[in-house]
Amino acid sequence: MKLSGSKRIAARYVQALFEVAQSASALELVEKDMHGLKQALATTPSFKHFLENPLLSRDSQAQIMTAILNNIGTHKVTQQFLAMLAKQRRLPILPEVMEQFCDRVAQTRGEMKAELVAASPLSPQEVAMVSDRLSKAYGKKVVLDVRQQPDLLGGIVVNIGSLRLDGSLAGKLKRLQVQLKAA
Repeated sequence: MKLSGSKRIAARYVQALFEVAQSASALELVEKDMHGLKQALATTPSFKHFLENPLLSRDSQAQIMTAILNNIGTHKVTQQFLAMLAKQRRLPILPEVMEQFCDRVAQTRGEMKAELVAASPLSPQEVAMVSDRLSKAYGKKVVLDVRQQPDLLGGIVVNIGSLRLDGSLAGKLKRLQVQLKAA
């Protein structure tokens, strides 16, 4: 699988962070920090602006990042890594680094990520049932990211790796339309 430029660069940083965190026995703590930073990025638009701001000097970005991380109580490995990213002017790839790092740690635990898209809200039992069936099929624990998309009309869509399992009503109607046009 060929990666885009920023994904390839992020993958190198992820490899380095993973090795350092693993040698410091801090994989879970750094992963927790990355999840916290993902949440901050999703809820605080000024944080995203800070990461992409080219007007701040490298040292200023590193100092601000260190102050932010000290304030929220992140692990030393996370702090050093993000300060290094700031000094290398690589903070704009932080979202990609966070995503890849969390995926990599999940893989080491034998987990697999999948997205479950439903037309209407699903009960926890329904989500657990889908997760269990996917786990049995793939031989790994499947962790589902669940979201709702009403335009599916009914049913669910599962995206796991490069595979898309479309059991939605909208998908069935689309496939039927293609068959009718071909006939």
